[in-house]
Amino acid sequence: MTVPTRRPEVAQRFGHIVDRQPLGGGPHRVTATYFVRDDEDGETYGFDYSDIVTEGFRTTVVGERVRFEIDPATRRARFVIRLDLPEVDEFYR
Repeated sequence: MTVPTRRPEVAQRFGHIVDRQPLGGGPHRVTATYFVRDDEDGETYGFDYSDIVTEGFRTTVVGERVRFEIDPATRRARFVIRLDLPEVDEFYR
């Protein structure tokens, strides 16, 4: 009998943003917790704007595809990279 091996925690994963929950903090009340669902195993992981790898304004939109890693210590997403960048006009609607 073979024992299934767990996928490495630090492996690159792909998923979709499934939710954004505003926290009501920060000077402009724009901080939030985002949630990404792993396309492979269906697990959902939280992260915040500081985990988004980009220059400038750090945000994502629900439904957007992303690449990420899981922090083994906290079981949260980290190094979140947006794969579907919205058109500028769509983003500011």
